[in-house]
Amino acid sequence: IMFTQQPKTSGANPKLRWMDAHCHLSDDAFDDDRDEIYRELLENQITGLVLAGTEPKDWHKQKELSPPFPLRIARVFGMHPWWVDQYSDEDLQHALNVLQNSLSECQGLGEMGLDYFRAKSPEDRTRQRHWFEAQLKIARSIDLPIILHIVRAHHEAIPILRKQRRTFRGTIHSFWANAQTAQSYLDMGFLLSVPPRIMKEDPHNLLRLDPNSLVFETDTPYVDAQNQTVRPTLIHEILEFVAKARGEDVNLTVRRQEQLLSDLFPILKDH
Repeated sequence: IMFTQQPKTSGANPKLRWMDAHCHLSDDAFDDDRDEIYRELLENQITGLVLAGTEPKDWHKQKELSPPFPLRIARVFGMHPWWVDQYSDEDLQHALNVLQNSLSECQGLGEMGLDYFRAKSPEDRTRQRHWFEAQLKIARSIDLPIILHIVRAHHEAIPILRKQRRTFRGTIHSFWANAQTAQSYLDMGFLLSVPPRIMKEDPHNLLRLDPNSLVFETDTPYVDAQNQTVRPTLIHEILEFVAKARGEDVNLTVRRQEQLLSDLFPILKDH
């Protein structure tokens, strides 16, 4: 795997706690150099990560991770819509049972949702909706934040969520849509988790939204347009870009991200 090397941050405030709103540190791509990743994270004062779940094997790997202090991780377990597409209903029901029995071992549920870029046929979309709603039912029974993966399906996801008649806590992963869609999620209590592409373009004027409604993510080991795997340290570049675009001190941007994510996942707090 080709990794994008991130420059060491010069003159970073050592008291700052940088955090990533969404990543996959348990991914197989990191199996050979996870200790190196831990070292890089700590060298760059990145001390809080939200790990998004994809399927039972991933949940198990998340449980096995033991990052060095002071790095803290929020473990999030869920059935990713891509994974839902690949397995039988029997397998998915088994996974749902495992999820139900693993709630004491995670700090959130997800990433779950609808991906209509992947699911083209009415049958596949109906199936995704079924397993999304099944996970929302579990989420309703406990007080944990949720992470949603919604691609080209906001028009269906929003009514499903509204039907629950409640406010939510959680994030909309890799959010990239218009102000009206953004407001629909914000009105339900979600934060919008903005992807690295914000550094290249902002067609939806996301950075004009209330800063307390946005968090930022690397989605590592997401593969970028240059076919390189994004390193978790990219969060430095993202938050520095956001601070500059907003005309604010980067310390404020970093502290806001820390506050928003720590409120959502108290395990990330600096005790």
